[in-house]
Amino acid sequence: MAKRKEVLLVKDVLKLGNMGDIVRVSPGFARNYLYPYGMAVPAEGAAKRQIEVLRDKAAKSETEREGKALGLKKSMEGMTIQVAARVAHELELFGSIGTKEICAALSKSGIELDTKQVHLHDKIRRLGVYSIEIRLHKNVPVTVKLEVVNSDPNALSLQETLAQVAADRAAQAKAAAEKKDKPAEESADKSAEKPAVEAVAEPEDKPAKGKGKGKPEGKGGDARGKDDGKSKDEGKSSKKDANKSESNKKTVKA
Repeated sequence: MAKRKEVLLVKDVLKLGNMGDIVRVSPGFARNYLYPYGMAVPAEGAAKRQIEVLRDKAAKSETEREGKALGLKKSMEGMTIQVAARVAHELELFGSIGTKEICAALSKSGIELDTKQVHLHDKIRRLGVYSIEIRLHKNVPVTVKLEVVNSDPNALSLQETLAQVAADRAAQAKAAAEKKDKPAEESADKSAEKPAVEAVAEPEDKPAKGKGKGKPEGKGGDARGKDDGKSKDEGKSSKKDANKSESNKKTVKA
């Protein structure tokens, strides 16, 4: 790894330092970015002797920049900007919205900023309303409202889209909850009906076993059999008596 080198900043460099600061950077960063754009010089010899001059100059410049930033902050407070994007599904975007798109939207309002002044934790990938922090100066932050809207001119407004998606998701959640509760209710109903079914089923099972109530039916049948036999015997005896009476009559005639 290349050894880091010291450079003297002759301009304020965002997230690196202010004019007059000596900072350590990689040789490639100094050679390819800081030196060509006149932001720094090697911190050697004569350059170091300029430190105090540069720092005094930086202090005056810092005060001026902070004053300008405070003035700009007043004009940006409560500001709302819009960025139009293509929508893939519901609220999901094709691609994402980053600092470049936000700076372009601010530029339309006449505010020119560096992308490094826009503090965005992650790229935006959904329709919606977002609060974006902007650093006009290291001591002067300001927050603007960003609306990411559908670029389709025939689409619903952002508020209508958000309301519709929220309603659809609430309906889906309700349907899922009802579907989840339905099996529990059915099982509860079945468990409540089960004892009644068993109570009705018990009397029906006993006759099938051939026990208990089956015996009286057999006795009834035997009784009927005995009565039939008795009536037959009575018929035979009556015939005998009739025969005897006829034989007695014949004897008397003789």
